[in-house]
Amino acid sequence: MRIVNSNSSIFSKNRRYAGMTQRLTIAISLILALITGCASSQGFNQAAMHEVLHVDPGSDRESHAPSNQGSSLSPPFRLGIFFADHHFPNHQSLRKVEWLSADREHLLHGLAPLRDQRILTDIFVLMDSTVHAANIPEILQAGARYGVDAVLIVDGAGAIDRYNNRYAWLYPTLIGAYLAPGTESAALVMATGSLWAVRSEWHPPIQTVEGVSKVVGSAVFVDDSAALEDAKKQAIQALGRRIVDQLQLWMQGSPPLLSPLR
Repeated sequence: MRIVNSNSSIFSKNRRYAGMTQRLTIAISLILALITGCASSQGFNQAAMHEVLHVDPGSDRESHAPSNQGSSLSPPFRLGIFFADHHFPNHQSLRKVEWLSADREHLLHGLAPLRDQRILTDIFVLMDSTVHAANIPEILQAGARYGVDAVLIVDGAGAIDRYNNRYAWLYPTLIGAYLAPGTESAALVMATGSLWAVRSEWHPPIQTVEGVSKVVGSAVFVDDSAALEDAKKQAIQALGRRIVDQLQLWMQGSPPLLSPLR
């Protein structure tokens, strides 16, 4: 004869129900936090990006052609590219940009027309972890050790604007957090390119470009870093085009010296 303890059975069922309720409450709380935490677009803090990159937003110097006056730099010349490892506080409105090998390859590819036009004889990346990004003389000394005539210093900063759209009302259904495309992650990457001659005072205006990208999906699967990487790729491509234009303008105004310095 089997005796069932009804009190124990009821207690076990109540405990299981309490556990399920607690997990559901936690899940809904997390979803609601996602909704309220990024309910609307906040935009990008471009002022903070300008400050960290030392860019003057009111200056129109970027649109001017490089000056030739007093410069001993003659085309074609060897160009070294230094990607700055810039350290600053990393938060939602200001993200550090990590320069990867793919970014270096994209810029080298973008500058290739300058070699075809005999403005440059060679282009390569300066890889020197001992050089500080803010120390221009140190970077130029590293360039001299590599035998380059000029150095292009590349720096950048990023920002993320994560917010919800009209599909976010489906998130409280729990399954909607995985399926509803209610979250958008917009990314902005601002990049600068600064050219410096190694053996003279030739230093044309700094070029500033931007890359923008956006990823849309569910709150659980939207990846901010994917949007940031795509924006960085666009910024690098835009910087390559800008540097090509800048040196082509300089070439048009330079004396017809088509022999290397050495």
